[in-house]
Amino acid sequence: MGMASFDMGYDDRDYDNWLTTLTEASARLEVLQTAVTELCRLCASQDVRSDQVLDVLERHGAISKAARARLFTAA
Repeated sequence: MGMASFDMGYDDRDYDNWLTTLTEASARLEVLQTAVTELCRLCASQDVRSDQVLDVLERHGAISKAARARLFTAA
């Protein structure tokens, strides 16, 4: 029963593509969870500055240095 999907025309490439996609998504989710945890700890402190939040986001790849620079020049 569990192999029925393979009988419906799926080949190994489809499986490999889905596996690759899920593996990459899982890795991105782990990075995001780490960033959120770090931001929660940072925000639990009394004096949080926007540059500290941007440091965390940049360190985890959520924003680029160029995007960060645009944020400061747009203000």
